[in-house]
Amino acid sequence: MVAVRDRLALRRLPISVKLNRSLFPIDFISLVAKPGKTLGGLAMQRTTLSDVLKATSGDGFRPRPLSPGDSIDIFVRDESSYSNAVYSVFDRLEVVNIRRGSPTMFRIKWDTVNNEDLPGEFSLVWSHEDRAAGRAPFIAIGSASEKLAQYADDQAHRIPPSRFDVDLRIRIPEMSQRDTQNRVAAEQMDSLTSKENLIPSHARTISVEGFRGFRESATLRMACPDGAEGSGLTFVVGANNAGKSTVWESFDAVSRKLKNDVSFSAGRRNRATLNGIRIRMDFNTGVSYQVLSRNNDTSETKDEWSPSQPNLLPEIVTVPSRRQFQATFSRGGTAQRDWMAQQNDFTRSRQNDQFTGRLFDLHNDDAKKEKFDQLMAEVLGHELKWTIDLGEGQYGQSYYLKVTTGDGVDHSSEGLGDGIISLLFILNALYDSEPETLLVFDEPELSLHPQLVKRLGRVLARFAKDRQIVVFTHSPHLLSWDDIANGAEIARVYKSGPDSKIAQPTRVTVMEVANLRRSWRNPHILGVDANEVLFLDDGVILVEGQEDAALFPRAFEQVGIEMPGTIFGWGSGGEGNPEKLAALLNELGFERVAVILDNNVHHTADRIRANHPGYLVQEIPAADVRDKPASAKEAVVGLLDEKGKRLKPEMKAQAEAAFSAVRSYLKSTPQVVSDLQASTTKLDS
Repeated sequence: MVAVRDRLALRRLPISVKLNRSLFPIDFISLVAKPGKTLGGLAMQRTTLSDVLKATSGDGFRPRPLSPGDSIDIFVRDESSYSNAVYSVFDRLEVVNIRRGSPTMFRIKWDTVNNEDLPGEFSLVWSHEDRAAGRAPFIAIGSASEKLAQYADDQAHRIPPSRFDVDLRIRIPEMSQRDTQNRVAAEQMDSLTSKENLIPSHARTISVEGFRGFRESATLRMACPDGAEGSGLTFVVGANNAGKSTVWESFDAVSRKLKNDVSFSAGRRNRATLNGIRIRMDFNTGVSYQVLSRNNDTSETKDEWSPSQPNLLPEIVTVPSRRQFQATFSRGGTAQRDWMAQQNDFTRSRQNDQFTGRLFDLHNDDAKKEKFDQLMAEVLGHELKWTIDLGEGQYGQSYYLKVTTGDGVDHSSEGLGDGIISLLFILNALYDSEPETLLVFDEPELSLHPQLVKRLGRVLARFAKDRQIVVFTHSPHLLSWDDIANGAEIARVYKSGPDSKIAQPTRVTVMEVANLRRSWRNPHILGVDANEVLFLDDGVILVEGQEDAALFPRAFEQVGIEMPGTIFGWGSGGEGNPEKLAALLNELGFERVAVILDNNVHHTADRIRANHPGYLVQEIPAADVRDKPASAKEAVVGLLDEKGKRLKPEMKAQAEAAFSAVRSYLKSTPQVVSDLQASTTKLDS
């Protein structure tokens, strides 16, 4: 987020300004054109300021257009000199070097909005101290930005060095009446400086080493919320036994150590790691926290803060995948959100009896129960009538959860479905969480109908506007590429030999794929079928579209090849898109991907081969998977007939050669791809 007092003025801008600190000490500012807004002549001027806010040097990037939803990312990093201050990496990516220790002003201007002459501007001012402390830049909008730039260019003004000190605030020096313009600019800066501009503390990364399959350190980068729906979500996917649960347990271990203590049994420690378990969490305020084994031969741990322990400890709420409590229970447990941290260790088979304290807490507070029940109704689609009652049993009195159905029949805790019990845990963690709370859910989709999973996904996205939520999942129904476009992160945990690894795509690649969702011609793109690619095992067959995904199995069968792997084409929707999806798969750690293309897109095939040498690219001996009759376009000769039923006899031999190469590649080790690429020539019809 960006610090600003005039929220209304910020909302009126045709550009959304988003700050991502997940790569600190390299930050990036995203300028995103709002829906329905096309900007012309968008340009940025970077100015280094002196201690008295006087401009000392500057440069910028060339003007360019910006379409709705498109973005320009400005990477900001410290340098000791002014050389090569601004340079382009891609058309939509700028790298800005700023002078270490000096404040910097970014002035963003545009000439037109939707082809109308509507020039505008705003300026961001960021001090080195604020960046290091995790504080957002200040923003001046419209005339205030223009006056601030004039103020920086003026040679006569003076302002105290305490200009960016949040506690002291800006002190405006005495000025003569002729300096009214300078005073206005200084007052604007003063009005933007207050403690409410401090951004909340959020976790940037968590690193795991020596814990089960993580022999070597692996790092998960987390999304930081910026006010947009879903912007604080981090999705962690991966196959069973890849190591996802170990990463979830790492969050849980940090939570327990902060609250109480944690121990690691011998079976959870990777004996190949000499120093034992090390779990490190870095925060956007520059602080880090570690949980470490005292040595590799003990279950006991210690913790360390660097550079020093903060006054306010972070709150981490973990919700396990096995969400159960005893059907009858006593009045006990705890009302704390982080009830899981009350014990020193985590055992999957243990009943979560501490949780019932949370149920008593909200049940006996009308305001809390109303808020919780509204959330439950939003996910279920109807009201859940529940209460806590006291019953007589074989061993005396005990409490139970009583649910009343629509026909007036009561059910006890014992008769509750697993899905309802699961939602009790999940929504109980959400309903009273705060923006500083880090929520970590393990497989929230378990025992829920797909429609309920979708609704739960939208609830999570709404809460993730201003708080961090990490979701470990096997369900494509929870993911939304709208959330990912807003800043949500995707990570994949996978096995490479005996070791667990974590892979995450870059923001550039993610946005290339996310932008595919705007195609009205291909409404299936990035829907549930397309999202499933994130949940596949290695051995993906990437094709050009949904028709290819449906018809290639017929072609495989007619040449007598039983093809391993999984065909994916629902999210492609065109010959140019497999290239973007191949980049996504590569950055997510997929080692074995075969790409099958038509033989009229040699340039796409060549680029995929060049960019991903470990992937196999094959071209069929036709311009399409099936014949296409002449209509508005010329007729296309395909591999199959027009109805997609019969493979052309004259193409069978070449098709069999191409498919056999794919089969051999998917069944062999990834190292043989270069031999297969070299031995297989392009097949022309």
